[in-house]
Amino acid sequence: MSVRRRNQLVVAVACGCGLAAGLSNPAGADRLSNPRMGPIENGFVPNQAVVELVPGASIDDLNADYGTVAIAGIQSRNLYLLELPEGTDELEFQATLDADPRVVEAELNDDSQAPVAVTGDTQPFFFYVQPFEYLGQVTPQLIGLGLAHQGSTGSGVVVAVLDTGIDSTHEVLVGRVVPGGFNFVDSNTDVADVGNGLDDDGDSYIDEMVGHGTLVAGLIAMVAPDALILPVKVLDSDGMSDSFRIAQGVYHAIDHGVDVINLSLSTNNHNQIIRRALDDARAAGIVVVAAAGNRDREHPEQLPAAHEAVIGVAATDANDVKGEFSNYGSYVSLSAPGVDLVSTLPGNLYGRTAGTSLSTALVSGAAALIRAADPQASPEAIELLLFQAADDLDASNPGHEGQLGAGRLNVAVALGFAPTGLAPRPLLRKMGKGGGSGI
Repeated sequence: MSVRRRNQLVVAVACGCGLAAGLSNPAGADRLSNPRMGPIENGFVPNQAVVELVPGASIDDLNADYGTVAIAGIQSRNLYLLELPEGTDELEFQATLDADPRVVEAELNDDSQAPVAVTGDTQPFFFYVQPFEYLGQVTPQLIGLGLAHQGSTGSGVVVAVLDTGIDSTHEVLVGRVVPGGFNFVDSNTDVADVGNGLDDDGDSYIDEMVGHGTLVAGLIAMVAPDALILPVKVLDSDGMSDSFRIAQGVYHAIDHGVDVINLSLSTNNHNQIIRRALDDARAAGIVVVAAAGNRDREHPEQLPAAHEAVIGVAATDANDVKGEFSNYGSYVSLSAPGVDLVSTLPGNLYGRTAGTSLSTALVSGAAALIRAADPQASPEAIELLLFQAADDLDASNPGHEGQLGAGRLNVAVALGFAPTGLAPRPLLRKMGKGGGSGI
C-alpha cells in the first residue's frame, strides 16, 4: 500500500477575527503522559503502526514474533496500534508486516497538527459575545430553520461529535448530552472540553483549540434542538490527533447506534483505517458529515470530506459567497453558512468565529432533522433531500461555479416546505446505495 508521510489531520476552523481574549485553561489530563502519543516527526508518530489481522489471528503471537507491543486496540474489528521496536525503519517494518499472512493490512499511524487559521494565527479563534447573539444571529433565517422546526426538531436522533470534547454543563447543552461518550485522548470517560495547560504542538500557544467541540455542539443544538449529542473526544486541546484515534472514535459512534457523525476535522492522507471506518458507518445507516477544510484551495484527496460515504461541507457567508478561507472543488457535497457564526463555549460563554467546522455542524443538525422526520430514511435518501433542496450558489460565486457542492443548505425545503413556506411536500427517497459526496 502507498504511504503518505506528510499526512496532517487538522481541525477545520478558521480564524474569522483578529486578536481576542483567549479561553481559560483549566487543568486537565497531560497528553504527554499517554504512551500512545510521542513527538511528531515527518508526518507520522514515530515507531507506531496500525495493523488489521485476519479473523482468528493472535495479536499476542504477532507481538512475540516481531517484538512489537499493542498499545491500543479495536478488538471487535481486529485493529491494533503497535509500538515498534526502537531503531526500526518504519517503512521497511510496515512492508514486513504487510507481507505477513496474518495481517490484512498495515500502515503507519499518521500524525496531526494544530489547524492553520486564515490569518496565520491559530489563537484565539473567536470573539466572546453576549448570549442573545446566539439565537439572534442571521444563520437560522439563512437556512430556513423556523419553517423546518414545524416539521422536525430532531427528537429521537443522536449525533456523535468527534472533537475536543463538550461542556455538557453549558446552559444550551444541559440535558442534550447522552452518556456513553469516551475520551480517546486520555483513554477515559472524561469528555469535558478542557485543556491540559501545555503547548503540545509546539506552536507557542497553549490549548488553542479548547472550546472547538463545544462550538460545534452548540450549532447542532441550534439546528436540531431535540436531538441528543454523544461526545467522543478524539482531538486534544491543541487540535491534534492521529488516524488510529479517529478510527476509534468512528467505531465507538457506530457501536453506540448514533444516527449522524460530525467530523469537523480533516486529513490530507489516503488513510485506509479511516476509510474503512467511514465505510462501516455508512453500512450501519449513519450519515457522516465532514469539513472541507480552511485553506482556500481545491483538495480532492482530503479526508474525511472527499470520501464517497461522507457529506463534505464548504463554508459561505451571509451573501452566499464562499468564505475566503473555505476549500472548494468537486469533492464538496454541500455548502452552509460558516462566516461570522455565534455558538457556545465552555463556561456558559458564547463566541463568534468562522470555519468549515461550523458549516459542518449545521449540516449535521439538518441531517438529524430529516432522520427524526423519517427514521427509516437511508443516508443516501437524506443526502438526496439535502442536495435537491440546496440553493444554487453559482451566480454569487463567479470563478467557483460547480465547486461548492449542490449549493447552500436550505433546511426548510429539505423538510418538505416550498420556498413560500405554504406547501409542504412529501419526503423524497432514493433507494439503494449511491454516492455520498456530491451529485
